[in-house]
Amino acid sequence: MKLNAGQLPGNLQRQVASVYLIAGPEILLREEAVDQVRAAARQQGISGRERLTAERGFDWEQFNSIGSELSLFAERRVVELRLPTGKPGQAGARAITNALQSTTEDLLLIVAEQWDLASEKTAWAKKVEAAGVYVPVWTIKTPQLPMWIRQRMQNHQLQPDNDAVQLLAARVDGNLLAAAQEIDKLLLANGPGKVTMEQVEQAVSDSASFDAFKLCAAVLAGQRKLALRIAANLKRGGIAGQMIVAALVRELGVLQQFRSLIRELPEQQVFRQLGVWQSRQQGVKTAVRRITAGQLRSAIIRLAELDRIGKGQQPGEFWICLDQLILMLTGATASQQRAA
Repeated sequence: MKLNAGQLPGNLQRQVASVYLIAGPEILLREEAVDQVRAAARQQGISGRERLTAERGFDWEQFNSIGSELSLFAERRVVELRLPTGKPGQAGARAITNALQSTTEDLLLIVAEQWDLASEKTAWAKKVEAAGVYVPVWTIKTPQLPMWIRQRMQNHQLQPDNDAVQLLAARVDGNLLAAAQEIDKLLLANGPGKVTMEQVEQAVSDSASFDAFKLCAAVLAGQRKLALRIAANLKRGGIAGQMIVAALVRELGVLQQFRSLIRELPEQQVFRQLGVWQSRQQGVKTAVRRITAGQLRSAIIRLAELDRIGKGQQPGEFWICLDQLILMLTGATASQQRAA
């Protein structure tokens, strides 16, 4: 069964499936969907949890052996399998397919962080969709963002006017984590009820979260010193690392898609398809010329690591690793990156 993120809560209230695949690049929607599945599992008495991250070199025997452990612990568990690249490989695809035939009562929750339409069509993903629930979480395009913001505000008992929605959409520039944070702030500051443009302006005018977008702009422009200075300010301001990671993931994803689509489509059609506003188009073109495809792939892998470090799931110093990533994307030498 295939559901969008908005349909998942209602479906979980009716029944909890044995397997879920939540996949896509939109961090906020993906992680909220994961939390919803976990909460529904707890309500069903599934209290145990096993978590595996299938990175390069992952031993799939670890995953294969989990099902045999049930008799020892006699506890239903959520077996959470993270696929940072969205590609389990042949061994992983076989292991996942075999797990669908398991007779255990564990709930299998597969979370794919990188995802595209080709991934959706793979044989293992189709089998998961047939056996359980598949929830794709695609990036919200700029034209759809105001509708998404309005719906989320209404879900939080806020009734915004059109100008309030448009202003907030313009300020967050496509970053759903930033939008969600600002909606939470509006609710805390004003309580449920009507929301005007003036209230939005007051709530977000001094928000540090928008410096994350300034950081992205500096990185894309190759302005190394400025980017490092902004990162230092973000650290001092206590901004959540996930906000920074989400902003960089979105920008680098745009570069990857632009590099692919520009081979077949006119430039302005590509920008419209990607939802890149006029003011950001030159920055994207400059960055694509300067940052190689290999550097982009490496940067996205590093961002996945940064995300895990920020969540405490992997050892490392978030801000040092961020500085090293900035140096790489702004053309620093290997020795300069190591010295950061």
